[in-house]
Amino acid sequence: MPKQSKPSKKKTKSQQGGEIQESKSPAEFFAENQAIAGFDNHGRSLYTTIRELVENALDACESVNILPEIEIKIEDMSQDQFNELRGVGGNTTNIDLGLFQKSGASAGTSASASSTIGVKGNDSNDTTIQNDNDVAKSTSTNKNKNDGDGKSGKVLVPPSETKKKKKKGGGRSEETYFRITVRDNGCGMDHDDIPNLLGRVLSGSKYGVRQTRGKFGLGSKMALIWSKKSTGMPIKIISAHMKKDKQAPFISTCVLDIDIYKNEPRIIQHAKVPNEQKWAGTLMEVVIAGNWTTYKSRIVQYLQQLAIITPYAKFDMHYTNLKDE
Repeated sequence: MPKQSKPSKKKTKSQQGGEIQESKSPAEFFAENQAIAGFDNHGRSLYTTIRELVENALDACESVNILPEIEIKIEDMSQDQFNELRGVGGNTTNIDLGLFQKSGASAGTSASASSTIGVKGNDSNDTTIQNDNDVAKSTSTNKNKNDGDGKSGKVLVPPSETKKKKKKGGGRSEETYFRITVRDNGCGMDHDDIPNLLGRVLSGSKYGVRQTRGKFGLGSKMALIWSKKSTGMPIKIISAHMKKDKQAPFISTCVLDIDIYKNEPRIIQHAKVPNEQKWAGTLMEVVIAGNWTTYKSRIVQYLQQLAIITPYAKFDMHYTNLKDE
């Protein structure tokens, strides 16, 4: 993905005191103040993303008086699986520990510490040490140095100790990557309107008189902004838009990103194919960083409460831990 250039902000000079006033786009404002929309940490961002996509699906079904059938898929990915998804190869990297030694370290310490360690992704369980003897020597050298000067030098910890420390933490702050997919049988989105509906903040179809679950249509756009900030992945939309009682003639596929500084959609793919299945509805897929451990109970509780207040709707949630596969 090409690097997005940051344009200069609009500046106007005040007549009193020579102060400079700056203006920001709506997307830039909400990207910097994401806590306003419920994206203040990884766990809550995962919860808010699922909630916003599900409520958008309910609105789409109720707008055309169709009993909602909503399918939610949550796929938990590891760092390696996320790298494979975005097409980044070379998951295994070689780290030369000699680069991290202090300048005052002896030549023998540097030589022994320069053993190559292969690290796969961010999981300490995949850490393999190629030369145990050199690491043991380096550990012993650092320990003797600490005993002599009383300062805390860096000691290389064996993989077994790393595993113990990781288990002790309980994994509550562990941040992983999730592919969230929400599919509904609602009215769908018009082919030409999809880029602006998802890629332009404060642009939507909820500014009418009838009150819906959302007013400004900000939730799905904030999910896209959070996806851009946490993973850099675009959002994917597959939609078949039916007009009144007519069947949707084609299925639209749109993959887009958002230019935060210009508040404009950046279209990667926008195509349509004949609707041979005679399907109507929308499928939205977004890849974000999140924390399932801390917000699992809240997500399940939200869906249970939503099922109580909307007994006419059908919800089907699937959680898959791809790291176990």
